[in-house]
Amino acid sequence: MRLRASLVVFLALGAAAVAAPAACAPSSDLPSGGSSTTGTGQGGGLFDTGTPCTDPTDTDGDFVADSLELAPDGDTDADGAADKDDLDSDADGVPDAEEAQNARLDPSAPGQMRDAPCDPIVDTDGDGLPDLRDEDSDNDGVPDNQDAALSGGGCRVLIDCDGDGVIDLIELAAGSDPTDAASAPDDPGLYFVLPYEGGEQTKDFTFSTGIERADIYFLIDTTQSMQPAIEQLKASLSTQILPAILNGDPTAVPPIPAIGDAWIGMGDFRDVPWAPYGQAGDSIYRNRFAIGNQTVVGNVAAPVPSGGGFAAPPNVQAILGSLTAAGGGDGPEALTQALWIAASNQPYAATKGGVWSPAAPYPAPCDEPGMFGVPCFRPGSLPIFVVVSDASFHNGPIAQNAYDPQGVGGTKSYAQAIGALGAIHAKVVGVPVAGGSPNAARMDMRDLATQTGSLYHDPAFGGADRPLVSGVDVASGQVSTQVVRLLGLLAGAGLHDVTTSRASYDCAGGVDCTGDGQPDLEYHNPVIGAGGTPFDASPLITAVAPVESASQPPPYSSLDDTAFHGVRGSAEVTFRVHANNTILEPTSLVVLRAVIRVVTPSGQLLGGEAGLKLVYFVIPESLTVPE
Repeated sequence: MRLRASLVVFLALGAAAVAAPAACAPSSDLPSGGSSTTGTGQGGGLFDTGTPCTDPTDTDGDFVADSLELAPDGDTDADGAADKDDLDSDADGVPDAEEAQNARLDPSAPGQMRDAPCDPIVDTDGDGLPDLRDEDSDNDGVPDNQDAALSGGGCRVLIDCDGDGVIDLIELAAGSDPTDAASAPDDPGLYFVLPYEGGEQTKDFTFSTGIERADIYFLIDTTQSMQPAIEQLKASLSTQILPAILNGDPTAVPPIPAIGDAWIGMGDFRDVPWAPYGQAGDSIYRNRFAIGNQTVVGNVAAPVPSGGGFAAPPNVQAILGSLTAAGGGDGPEALTQALWIAASNQPYAATKGGVWSPAAPYPAPCDEPGMFGVPCFRPGSLPIFVVVSDASFHNGPIAQNAYDPQGVGGTKSYAQAIGALGAIHAKVVGVPVAGGSPNAARMDMRDLATQTGSLYHDPAFGGADRPLVSGVDVASGQVSTQVVRLLGLLAGAGLHDVTTSRASYDCAGGVDCTGDGQPDLEYHNPVIGAGGTPFDASPLITAVAPVESASQPPPYSSLDDTAFHGVRGSAEVTFRVHANNTILEPTSLVVLRAVIRVVTPSGQLLGGEAGLKLVYFVIPESLTVPE
């Protein structure tokens, strides 16, 4: 029978780093004492050939007797010189005379220092290979020649050279300095040491859950009474709304977290062009606008850097500048229809009262695969409709506002609009503008927000979940202030469910692969086995489960095996990551990377840099030894 044994240092470490001093004082944290003759990985210390050394002959003068070298004619580094004639038998840049002893071992351990050529030579990691023939004497995954270059050679047999709690191998992989405790990775716990069939390990990781990527689509009522509100939006979109969204405002009450990756789009709505509902020339919904001699599309787009800040993208600026209030007919307007078209991006034609369909054919095309809705929301984004109107909805929550009690052919019901919004997991922010029938728009918007889960948590008076709609009808001059306030509430206290996704880490280089806003270096896991592709490390993560919060009240309403429910804004939550290696039995030490990130159950990205964890897996060499 043959037993597997993984390298001793990592077995001693388990899943946690062992801190060791960077100075040259002995370290009791490293394996010490005893004689390791089999290489079973059961303890480090001395290497004993099993044959007493009685002849102190030392041909190369390295203070190691020839009989302790590999063999009279052995040549470890295959450089043409036998070990007994070679002052650096493994060609690792560290002389055999130094590697034969180990000043880091406990002073009471035999062989900690050597006094004669026949004294036993040291096997720091207990792998059955003495240090002078071992290219990685402490088995920390960092070769001796690289260890020797760190800290003037003082780290060769220290698995954690600077004693910061992170093993040198992980520091090098993470890009920090293993000799400087001040340069430890941001999260030093993000690694597992996973020997083959070594059992499950767990670690708790804390994530931020704020909105990372949002596509904010302004849907503006442009019927006759809305001109003052439109003018206010024109004057403040780039100067007030965008800075608050992109930069946040910690001085606001409550504070507004930044949404660093926010795109902006714009469309408008009026009503069907049939009396008595609307007027000739009205459109239910527009996302394409004839401006001058050009057609401008209101799809979401990135803000443009401007004077140290940002301005609205050119298409949004052009559309907003062109909006003029007109038409409208009766009181209620066609927001329900506009939301269904924009969210579903499906063909639409209302037939009773005169055939009407949007000016552009639907489905509307998008520039990139995976984009969705008429505004071409980005994959992984949170679609947000900011609705600004002073009117209630035709086919809304109030039955008497339907186009016809018996239903108009082709128009969509309130339930269908809510279903279309739910299908893309969109949120709705409502700004009811004063001037129409008092509270009419506000009450419909409150119901719409409630039906779509567009809520925020208000901690006052014991706490309550409230719709993302202004509490009163808003004067035209305060529209932008309310937009900022409500988007701030969505970012800081909005409710969403939080789970995790995991994947093998792979980066093409020159792009932001870790979510910190900076381009990352190219990285691919090593190719292992057949197929010629980088090894997929994600199966090493066997489960990611929510951990109940110790704070009371917790920042969520409930949790289950995989998700937190009703998480409030940019709260922090903790997940327990389970890892196990039953799939990879390497013949040499391997380091792999995977990535875990917090997302909504529908895949919307959360948390920004603090919502993503790069996880390292150290897979020790698996040895087979006789029983």
